[in-house]
Amino acid sequence: MHLMDILALRPVPAAAVLMAITRRCPLRCRHCSTGSLPTSQEHPGHPFLRLAGTFTPGDRPELVMLTGGEPLLRPRLVRSLAETAAASGSRTMILSGMFFAPRIPPAIGEAIEAADHFSASLDAFHEEEVPRESVFAVMRTLLARGKDLSFHVTGAGPEDPYLRDVTSAIRREFDDRVPVLVSRVQPVGRARALPPNASPAVRDTAPQEERETQARVLPCAMAAWPVVGFDGTITACCNQDVVDHRPVPAHLLLGHARDDGWSTIRERCLGSDTLRAIRTYGPLRLADAPGSGYCETCRALGPLTRARTPVSAFLERQVRDMQLAAGGAGFARRYGCPPYSELVSLGHPRRNDGL
Repeated sequence: MHLMDILALRPVPAAAVLMAITRRCPLRCRHCSTGSLPTSQEHPGHPFLRLAGTFTPGDRPELVMLTGGEPLLRPRLVRSLAETAAASGSRTMILSGMFFAPRIPPAIGEAIEAADHFSASLDAFHEEEVPRESVFAVMRTLLARGKDLSFHVTGAGPEDPYLRDVTSAIRREFDDRVPVLVSRVQPVGRARALPPNASPAVRDTAPQEERETQARVLPCAMAAWPVVGFDGTITACCNQDVVDHRPVPAHLLLGHARDDGWSTIRERCLGSDTLRAIRTYGPLRLADAPGSGYCETCRALGPLTRARTPVSAFLERQVRDMQLAAGGAGFARRYGCPPYSELVSLGHPRRNDGL
């Protein structure tokens, strides 16, 4: 499963589910959005497996994305989740910080083999913990085995020289066969403590169009995929402040993996008036008094009780179809680092040969 096809699903409600199966990580990257430590939260794996066990061939997410913390600290759980998901026809993606590089321990290798896509995090902060060449060594091995791969690269913004350097290195090393999603450091987790000159993106993460006017319609694709947090709580949003903090705002709470099956979670995701409005208009348009930012405004919203009309249903479809037409590169332009958005198509059969 190619990265561009994964990103193309991002605006589709309940097309995928994210599972943060642990908050633990042996690395101490200074920009970590979760602030993970080796001793951070880790809950039993049963609720995650229970939820995956409720998938059926006729009612399942297209994709299960496993993250953390570092998901490969729990390789047996990763493998079990991938195998359980595959039994219903769902595919699995792993996002790893590559703590085990340059070698692939047997249990981790079996977990990666069970998944359909493997993505490595790589940025200046990760390179303080794991050398770039060690990450490349693992990715070369996996590419030779025929695994679908990608890099998740994070930097300070379009002018960050690190991004030019690392993306050029990836393209040379893998001969444009491995796609790259480039994003910006966000002011959450340990990144809040970064000095101002460490990353301009930490000082100012709002896209330009948000700063121009708070009245514009800015649909939120991030309210499309349910997210299972470290403790099994399921939210409608992957914003780290939502995933980490309790209580979850009522309009962003979908349930708990211990109690609810996929059909229930999918129905709540699709049926919520508030979530449909957020996905169609964005929180700034919905709020009586917009807060200090896009996500902050969303978290402060109360449940909406607006009736769904033929017009609102039409607008929902139009907004979704426009985002689908933009594809994976369109998602990367909006939510990633625009000058690098086309790199998500590297290695895709329909990539632009002039890239």
